Amino acid sequence: MPDSFENFLLLSVQLCGITSFDLMGTGYTRRYFETVENIVGHDFREQLNMGVANMWWTQNLALYILLTIVFLLTAAMFIPIGQLCGRLMERRPKLRAYGLNLAGSIVGVVLMLGASFLWTPPLVWFTLCLGGVLLFCVRRPVSLYVGIAFTGIAVVVLSWWPVDRLWNKVYSPYQLLEIGTSSDEGLTLIRAAGHYYQRIHNLADANLTGPVGHIRDYYDFPYKAHPRLTDVAIVGAGTGNDAAAALRAGANRADAIEIDPAILELGRADHPEKPYSNPAVHTVINDARSFLRNTQRKYDLIVYGLLDSHVLLTQGASVRLDSFVYTIEGLREARSRLKPDGAISLSFCVLSDELGRKIYLMLQQVFDGRGPLCVKADYDNSVIFLESNDPMFSISPLLITNSGFANVTALYSNPKLHADVSTDDWPFFYMPQRVYPMSYLIMIALIVILSAALGANFLGEAPSFSHLSFFFLGAGFMLIETKGITEMGLTFGNTWQVIGIVIAGILTMAFIGNCLVAWLNIKRPYIWYGLLLAAIAAGWFVAKSGGFPSTPLGRLGTTVMLTCPLLFSGIIFSTLLTTKGNVSSMMAMNLLGAICGGLLEYNSMYFGFQWLYLAAMGCYILAFLSDLALTRTVRQTACRLARARAAKIS
Repeated sequence: MPDSFENFLLLSVQLCGITSFDLMGTGYTRRYFETVENIVGHDFREQLNMGVANMWWTQNLALYILLTIVFLLTAAMFIPIGQLCGRLMERRPKLRAYGLNLAGSIVGVVLMLGASFLWTPPLVWFTLCLGGVLLFCVRRPVSLYVGIAFTGIAVVVLSWWPVDRLWNKVYSPYQLLEIGTSSDEGLTLIRAAGHYYQRIHNLADANLTGPVGHIRDYYDFPYKAHPRLTDVAIVGAGTGNDAAAALRAGANRADAIEIDPAILELGRADHPEKPYSNPAVHTVINDARSFLRNTQRKYDLIVYGLLDSHVLLTQGASVRLDSFVYTIEGLREARSRLKPDGAISLSFCVLSDELGRKIYLMLQQVFDGRGPLCVKADYDNSVIFLESNDPMFSISPLLITNSGFANVTALYSNPKLHADVSTDDWPFFYMPQRVYPMSYLIMIALIVILSAALGANFLGEAPSFSHLSFFFLGAGFMLIETKGITEMGLTFGNTWQVIGIVIAGILTMAFIGNCLVAWLNIKRPYIWYGLLLAAIAAGWFVAKSGGFPSTPLGRLGTTVMLTCPLLFSGIIFSTLLTTKGNVSSMMAMNLLGAICGGLLEYNSMYFGFQWLYLAAMGCYILAFLSDLALTRTVRQTACRLARARAAKIS
C-alpha cells in the first residue's frame, strides 16, 4: 500500500468518531417506545424528570435493559474501527502513528463543524463515514462488494426509517426539530427529541378569550408588571411569542437572544405577527449567558422565556443538563445589565416546590436579600418570578387577579422547603438539593462491567498492567478535558461552534506535545509532570478565586490556563509512548482510563466542577508513581540479568 494512501486511511478512520451518538438524541428509538411510561421518565432520582410518577421495578428493569442494549450497540460500532486503527498504528513508529491519530481526530472535528453548519441529517454523516471505511476494502473485492451492499442497506434504512409524513424534520446544530401544526390553532408546533417543545401563537387580537386569551395574558404579564419598556432583552426568544408580546406592549427596542438558529428561522418564517421582521426587534444567535456577560446595553426589562428544555432530561437523550444560565453568577450578570429601576421576569416550568424554592433563593441572594414576587400562570406549568433593582418595586394584586393567575410567593418563601442554589461551580439546576448521585452508581457499574467484558473478549491487544501509567493519564486527561470544555464554554459561550473549536484546540495541544517530543527528542517525562501538576494547581487556585474577568486579557488568561495542562499532558503521553511495548496495548489502557475518568466526572454533581482539578491531580500523581515504579522495576531486572550474565561468564 502506498505510504501516502495509508496516511489518508489512518486519517479517514477518525471520521467514524463523529457519528457515534448522533442518533441517540433524534427520537428514532424513542418514537417506537413512546407508549412505555418509563421512556418519558428516568430512574435517576437526584434530578427532576418530566413530572412522571415513581417507576415500578419492572419499568426500572426495562429501562436498564434498554440502556444496556444501546451501550452495547454503540460499543460494537467501534470495535472493528478500533481494531483497524490499532493495526494501522502498529505499522509505524509510535510517535508518528499517534500524531497521525491526533491529526485525524482534528480533521474529524473540523468536518463535524462543517456538517453541523450545513444542518445535515445523520444520513449524510453516516454515508461519509461508511464511504471512508470502504476504502479499506479496495484491495479485497469480496469484502468491498459486501461492504457496498451493507452501506447501501444502511443508507436506505436511514433515509426511510422512521417516516412521519405529517412532520417536517430540521436538523439544527443542536437537536432534531420536528415541525408540524397544532390541532387547535393550526399554527406551527415543534417537537424536539420526539416530545413537545414549543408552539407559535397568534395573540394579536386584544379581545381573545378562553384558553388562547389566557395564553396572551401569560406573555403580556411581564410587560404589564413593568410598563417602562424603552429597552427589553428576551433570552430564550424561541419562535417569537415573547418578542411579539414586547411589541404589543410598546417596547422601543427588543433584543431577542436565541441559541438555536433553526428555531429562530422558524419564527421568522411562520409567526403570524412577524415580530422578527419588525425593525424594533434585534435578533441575536448566541448563548444567553454569553450575551448577558458581554453586552454593554442596559435594559428596563430582561425577560427569561421558557428557554429550559425538560425533554433533555429523559433517559433517551441525556440524564444530565448543566445550565450556566440559571446560576447565581449568571443572574448577577443579568442584574448588572439592568437600569437603576430595571426588572427581571423569569418564567420557568416548575416541576416541584423545591425547584421553585431554589429559584426564589437564587433571586433573593442576587437582589440583596429581597425575595421575588412569584406568580403561578399555569401556561406550560410555568411560574413567573419578578424582581427589580428598585427596592420599592411592586405590582397591583388586581393585575394578578384579572390575569387569572395566583400569587404563590408565600409557598416558595417558606423556609421549610429545602433547596440548594446553583453556582458556576455547581450548575446542576435540575437537582433541587445537593446530594450525592447514588442512583447513578447503578448505570456506572453497568458501564464498567460491560466495558470489562468487551475488553476481555474483543480487544485483540489486551491492555497490560505494565502500562498502568497510561490508564491514569487517560483518566486525568478526560477530567482536564471536561473542565476545559466547561470553563471555555462559560467564558466564550456554550454554542456549538465554541464547543467544537474547544475540542479541536484540546486535540491540537496534544498534537503539539507529540511534535515537541519528536523534534526535541524528549526522553524523560519527570520535569513535565512537575509543570503539569503546577499548571493544574494554578488553575484550581484561579477557579477558586472566581476566575479571570470577562475582558480580552482575562479571556487570554483563561485560554492559557486551560491549555497548558493539556500541552504538558500530551508531552508526557508521547514521551511514554517511546518506551518498549505495543502501541495498541498502550492506547487500549489509555482508553480504559478515559472511560473511568468520564465516570469519575459524575462526582462533580456533588463536589462541584472545581473538584475535577483535584481529581485530575490525583490521577496524574498516580501516573507518575506508576511510571516511577515501572522504571525502578525495569532497572532492577536489568541489573539482575547483568549480574547473572557476569556470574556465568566468570
